[in-house]
Amino acid sequence: MRSQESVTQDVQATTAVIRFASDPSGTITNKGAGMLADAVEAVLADPAIRTVVLTGAAPGVFIRHADVGQIARAAQALADGRTSPEAFLSAPFQRLGALLDGARKPVIAAINGVCMGGGFEIALACTMRVAGAEVAAIGLPEIRIDIFPGAGGTQRLARLIGRHRARLFMLAGAVVDARQAAAAGLVDDVATDPLVRALELAADFAQRSPDAVAAIMALTAADDAASLQDEALAFAAVLGAPGVQARLERFVADGDALDRLA
Repeated sequence: MRSQESVTQDVQATTAVIRFASDPSGTITNKGAGMLADAVEAVLADPAIRTVVLTGAAPGVFIRHADVGQIARAAQALADGRTSPEAFLSAPFQRLGALLDGARKPVIAAINGVCMGGGFEIALACTMRVAGAEVAAIGLPEIRIDIFPGAGGTQRLARLIGRHRARLFMLAGAVVDARQAAAAGLVDDVATDPLVRALELAADFAQRSPDAVAAIMALTAADDAASLQDEALAFAAVLGAPGVQARLERFVADGDALDRLA
């Protein structure tokens, strides 16, 4: 049964809290990424909002990972000629990542649970990340099912921790807990309640000059749009490699999740 995705939002002082849910799987599809992009775009355009927090609506799940069934169907569409690699350049995940990269307000990912694959790629596009102390699965394990992070992960992880360490992390398909993630520089803080901590940080940012904050955000924005496009096209190419679609379909048929793969 396909998950039902939803995005909810509330405002606490000058901070917009955006929550994503996908019941029961905890995964995210292109539709869900588009819903998140719409919500993020709206709050970034609202002058009353000074900061944004993204978190998961369900206990123990930020965003588990991208919907592998949808990725398998994309592989079939490429094989059938019903879509082209260029279509991946304008996919909702790319739009969401670009919005977060280009934000002129701090966006904090409050990682309240499992956060891997496409979910962690979304967190990587945020200004900073706070993980819950009990979170046991943060990572980019896509190589374990014969693909790689194709929603910005190769570029944003390298931006964060350096190319060499990012390369080894992705080649290993690593999944770490919150403390290990902090030690590796994947998250900026670990807290008992990541949402509470994210709201504290957001309140601190909100006390600063909005013009100064916007200038800092703009002047430190990444300039890797071309590399992100290369990544999207390479992801499409990998989906067409022999055996990849079958591997993805086996994963879906087994009802598996990336955090359960050895």
